[in-house]
Amino acid sequence: MSHYRYLPYGLRLNSPAVITTLGGDPNSSSTLSYIPGAAVRGAIAKALGDPGGDNARKQDFHDLVLGGMVRYLNAYPIINGWRALPTPVSLKLKKDEPENTHDVTDLSACDLESWPDEELIPVSEDFITIGSAQPALYSPKINSRIHNQRDREKGRAWKEKGAIFTFEFLQSDQMFGGLIQLCSEQEDELDKIESRVKKLLGETLLVGRSRRSGYGGLASIGWGVRQDQESVGGGKEGLRPLTRDIVQGEQFRLLLTSPCIVRNPSTGQPDPAALMEWMANRLANRVEVMRKVWTFELVGGFNRKWRLELPQTLAVSAGSAFVLKANQNISLDELNEIEHEGFGERKVEGYGRLRFLDKPLKKNSFQKFTDNPVEAVVSGQPPGIVTTIESRIVQTQLTRKIEEKAAELAGTAKKPFPKNSLIGRLRTPLRGEAHEAISVLRLWLGSNEAAQLKRPAMDQLERCKIDDGRNLRKWILDVMDRGAILKLLTVDVLAQRFYVVSEQSVKSGVDVKFEELSVRLIDAVLADLAIRNKTQEDNDGH
Repeated sequence: MSHYRYLPYGLRLNSPAVITTLGGDPNSSSTLSYIPGAAVRGAIAKALGDPGGDNARKQDFHDLVLGGMVRYLNAYPIINGWRALPTPVSLKLKKDEPENTHDVTDLSACDLESWPDEELIPVSEDFITIGSAQPALYSPKINSRIHNQRDREKGRAWKEKGAIFTFEFLQSDQMFGGLIQLCSEQEDELDKIESRVKKLLGETLLVGRSRRSGYGGLASIGWGVRQDQESVGGGKEGLRPLTRDIVQGEQFRLLLTSPCIVRNPSTGQPDPAALMEWMANRLANRVEVMRKVWTFELVGGFNRKWRLELPQTLAVSAGSAFVLKANQNISLDELNEIEHEGFGERKVEGYGRLRFLDKPLKKNSFQKFTDNPVEAVVSGQPPGIVTTIESRIVQTQLTRKIEEKAAELAGTAKKPFPKNSLIGRLRTPLRGEAHEAISVLRLWLGSNEAAQLKRPAMDQLERCKIDDGRNLRKWILDVMDRGAILKLLTVDVLAQRFYVVSEQSVKSGVDVKFEELSVRLIDAVLADLAIRNKTQEDNDGH
């Protein structure tokens, strides 16, 4: 089983950055509106240096640069604290609408019968915050300068050496958010890789070209809270990331969040149209493509070590959208696995990323964001007071949820209940450290006869049925599992309703305390059972 981890980082540009795109005037340079993952991957390769004949360094280079254990996802603008994603190409505006109007038509929701009659134009903003409750559209600030080629000897331009050329660049003092995906069969290995990557990148890196001309894209780097997925958040209807299983007959959408390079399996040649076959094979032909709105672009690159350009390839553009209809039920775990793995080639450089969304709406409305404030924390961490406030809100809600859930579970318990003397014994270790309490209960209730409780006590726990018919012994063992306690307390829903920084920050904060939550819930259930025992004794006494 593969384990995945995403390391979010923030890049603040301290100087203009020229991230060259293909095409255009040979005497000019156009720039991308984002920082590609290849730039960060190149910084890692440079920090590692040439491994030469050292086998240990070769293995290190393979693991971090070539092997696929580490993938460097593109850094997109940060908007209102959210890492934006490419705007779906299916979003269109009415041609004559005012510039500040963002009531959009989504062509991926339109068939031939409902195709709009009005003349439409593409949304001009390159990025949108998918996952936020109020999605915002934004384009990073791009400027240009005119340069004049000069003769070094004469100190001026003349007719044989006087070319005029233009450099387009990302302005400084902008924030971009990227992710580094780690993948390993052993979860412990992820910690080592994470530490190594952070050490190699350091605090600053260069992400652009023409560094001697005042560009170079010197950026400060800071790390955020690790994530389980590329994007998080509940989102808005029509642009909402999927967080549940798909049932047969339901429509949903696949959105490419980076360019995708695929080859035709029959010819072996790059062929964007082969994406349809890749998609069908990856989903085991359980979906039907209802509609697609896609565009294409040339992608290339440059190998600095070889000082050679990489072959140019036609790719499916980021923002391309595909509306799918499920012919069978599809589990969320399977969709998440596809998102983790991605499609196509050069995935190490951030190509082939995707996100599953809900069914699109024909009409929707989004706000326009006009600024990318540098006041956003470069480290990716919010101010301490904000984190403290969020933590207190979440703890209050968790306490209430545990009390409600404990009362509900105790109400489902079937007699005979364990005696209060046994309940008191079980609750004794729960008053200590959560980790130690979990260890003690696992010994007492486990299968090791030498360490477990005596048979009469075990019989009391096994005769009492709780929740879905499990005996109390098995229920206690199950609820000490990380996944079980988080699901039982509906942490995903709690995170969506009560986050201050982000849903992911809530989940991360709760995740590290899952043992404490298990102990608190077990103790609350046992306390309620003890009260029910006492109430029964009082009634019998009368």
